[in-house]
Amino acid sequence: MTEKRSLARKRSILLEYVILLCSILPLVFAASASVYSLSGTAGGSFGPIGKGIVALYQRIVTIVSLPIP
Repeated sequence: MTEKRSLARKRSILLEYVILLCSILPLVFAASASVYSLSGTAGGSFGPIGKGIVALYQRIVTIVSLPIP
C-alpha cells in the first residue's frame, strides 16, 4: 500500500513539472521570436526587440573602444 502511494506521489510531482514546463515554453518561444526570427533561407534576422539590443550593444562597444583624451 505504501509503495502505491509513493509511486503515485512521484507521478504527481512529475506531472507538475510537465505542466509547468509546458506552460513556460510558449512564453520562451514567443520572446525568442521577438528577438530573433528564422525567416528566410540564408539565415535569420533580428526582430524588433533584437534590433534594439544590437543597437545598444553597438553603442556600448563604440563608447568603450574610443580612446579617452
